[in-house]
Amino acid sequence: MEEMPRRIDPATDRTAAAHLLGCRPDEVGYCPRCQGLTHRYGRRARPVCPACRAAEAQPADTSPGASKRLS
Repeated sequence: MEEMPRRIDPATDRTAAAHLLGCRPDEVGYCPRCQGLTHRYGRRARPVCPACRAAEAQPADTSPGASKRLS
């Protein structure tokens, strides 16, 4: 099973964040959902950070009785 991406703390150095994200430091900005750092500007930018995208892509709970627990 793959490890979920982690949020990059906004206090992280932009150069280090850019290295992790595979972009230039001037293309790093804040994720509008969690305020972590992401490849926000420039070519192939993804304004929502990898951690928020991964959380959004998680499948819903489909185990037996899941709909009963939600009620």
